[in-house]
Amino acid sequence: MEKKNPFNLPGYTAKKYFCDREDELKMLHENFDNDRNTVLFSWRRMGKTSLIRYFLSELEKSKKVETLYIDLLATRDSQEAIRAIATATYERFGETSKTGLTQSLQQLLGKLGVEMGFDPQTGLPSIGFSINRSQENLDVSLTAIGEYLMAKKTKVIIAIDEFQQISHYPDSKGEAFFRSWMQNFPDLRFIFSGSHRGIMTSMFTSENRPFYRSAQLMSLDAIDQSKYRPFILRHFKAGGKRIDTEVLDAVFEWSWGQTYTIQLICNKLYGRYDGVSLKEFHLMIEEILMQESPFFSQLTNLLSKTQWNVLMAIARGGRVKNPLSSKFLKAHDLKAASSVGTALKMLQTKEIVVRDGDAYRVHDILFMRWMQQL
Repeated sequence: MEKKNPFNLPGYTAKKYFCDREDELKMLHENFDNDRNTVLFSWRRMGKTSLIRYFLSELEKSKKVETLYIDLLATRDSQEAIRAIATATYERFGETSKTGLTQSLQQLLGKLGVEMGFDPQTGLPSIGFSINRSQENLDVSLTAIGEYLMAKKTKVIIAIDEFQQISHYPDSKGEAFFRSWMQNFPDLRFIFSGSHRGIMTSMFTSENRPFYRSAQLMSLDAIDQSKYRPFILRHFKAGGKRIDTEVLDAVFEWSWGQTYTIQLICNKLYGRYDGVSLKEFHLMIEEILMQESPFFSQLTNLLSKTQWNVLMAIARGGRVKNPLSSKFLKAHDLKAASSVGTALKMLQTKEIVVRDGDAYRVHDILFMRWMQQL
């Protein structure tokens, strides 16, 4: 009998708890084997990072490839991006080393202006970065990291998550900066991933932008229900539990196929009940929305009254093709189309609302469901 809750929330942990993505994994392997870089984009909470982690772990098993994962979500400029890359490099090749820092890594840290020390509370080694903000020194730092990775005996692949952040850097040179890095080290392979489809596709398909046609585009969509259903049923059965098929219908419909939301619901149902019917499902989604309420309530304070009204109207509509039409404005008691258009643009800039195909919708499905029950 399965003892561990098989519906992971933090991300990838083991192959047996990873559902499908066979086509996507095949494409990633094909790109890597043929020296092609990849652009992986999807909406948030679709399992993008878990897929990357799974792919990198599979490559590591061959002992012929070394991998580096970097998350740029919290970075605000090129200096912070380099700090994130340097920290990830240290944590991957230095902090976990059983024999201490290699001479090449020590040299790299020296070039980066890293100060080694010990945490006074834990007694563990700690590092501090004093990277200079000048463009010349940033180039030197990135070059030093590239040279260190190129000197590895095995092939290296670098996965940079939330890569769209570089388009927001204030110096406006982030894209050219990183494009030069990739060009200067052609033997390094890259996966550029991001959760803003519009920005990511524009970065790699617009002729006037540095990354134009520099990598293979790959979209990550919802996991096919024909694969997800048996995965869920199998794990419930392995744990000596039961979930009705009509509950699965409700889960997929309520979550709009968003991987994280499906995992969250199944995780909680699996942990709470031995048998799950629609009654338990409805009780659980009420609990989930109640738990999320304090966080979502804070988000409302960041919006103007018009932005909130437009957001609420889109949430209630689900997918809205023309939020500026007189019919939509009248149905939701909204003001002039011009003010609604301004509010809509700001909601898109904040990535609260996205354009999905030919319609607008709330990016976070849980947030949308919370607003719908207000």
